[in-house]
Amino acid sequence: MIYKVTALLLLLTGCCPAAPSITLEEFVKLIPLWEVPYGSRPTIVGDGGLAYGVYQIHQVMVDDYNRITGSKVAHTVAFDPDFSFVIAFKVLEHYSAHIRGRGEEVNINHLLFIWNGGGGAWTRVSNPKDDLKQDNLLRYKRRAIPIIKEYINGKERRRQPKERA
Repeated sequence: MIYKVTALLLLLTGCCPAAPSITLEEFVKLIPLWEVPYGSRPTIVGDGGLAYGVYQIHQVMVDDYNRITGSKVAHTVAFDPDFSFVIAFKVLEHYSAHIRGRGEEVNINHLLFIWNGGGGAWTRVSNPKDDLKQDNLLRYKRRAIPIIKEYINGKERRRQPKERA
């Protein structure tokens, strides 16, 4: 049992290159699974009217996307799940490149913290603070990790050769 827990921790923190992994594209496709209830309409609004669509995108994320890509899209594009995927992918790709440029390996925790806490939140993975934002990031992580873990486990099962009768 301790081996399984250790392996899971290593997998989720991304410290072992040989461990099963998840691509950025796969991660982004999973975001709606922990953001909104299953089967939610693309027009769902949350966080007191501030978060739009199945990715629950705030205006600040759209602003970040516009800054990164040179676009001028409105917050309402977040109601389109396909465009929301693009926003999430481009923003997370941008900050992932920044993290790698700082000599760090990007892991799931970085992606979760950026998506929930903004572009600078990735620094809290290795330098946590004792504040409300850190508490919120950890709560968000606890909500997302079981979904990511289930996805990775299913991916690994699909990769394993079938036993012959």
